[in-house]
Amino acid sequence: MSTTERTRTLRRSMIGEARRATVEHGLSGFTIEQLCETVGVSRRTFFNHFASKDDAVLGIELHADVEAIDRYAEGGIVPGGLDPLDSIVALAIDQFHRVGIDRADEVLVRRVFEREPALVARFLSATDVQLARITDAVRLRFGWDDPADRRARLVTEAAAGLLKVTAETYFDEATGPPFDELLTQNLRLMRAAITTGQDSTP
Repeated sequence: MSTTERTRTLRRSMIGEARRATVEHGLSGFTIEQLCETVGVSRRTFFNHFASKDDAVLGIELHADVEAIDRYAEGGIVPGGLDPLDSIVALAIDQFHRVGIDRADEVLVRRVFEREPALVARFLSATDVQLARITDAVRLRFGWDDPADRRARLVTEAAAGLLKVTAETYFDEATGPPFDELLTQNLRLMRAAITTGQDSTP
């Protein structure tokens, strides 16, 4: 196992344990020290990855995806030649594979939100920050330098809606196509709906 894979596994362990502890005890019912002891890491290691207990529960990692988004902005990560919407979808698929989320994760997250509803607002705020970063990256990647140019924001918001519907479908079904396949299907359906009002693909 590579260093990157070990780090990813460690982060997922901390996130998973933080979520389980929240469901069982509530956010105030356990400490970072207890979490670290259960996972087998030091407090310093925890704070190398997360700014707070809340962030660990929500899976909001320090500097998460900053390097990947910077590389995307410079023309990397996904194939060149893709249009803006396709490139964001490809970036989302790349990130999904790197994080390694599965359907069981969503069940646990929903139980966390049921136990601690206030975390929903924190999660939505973090999502807004991420969308703003991606909007800036799209602007750089496609050379839309004029601050008044709304194209990057429009494309990013469209991609966010596409991802939301895909995630809801993916996590609501116990079985079904892989996330990337479902996202690609939904992208095709969306394009067909916008241009013709129907899906003409056999």
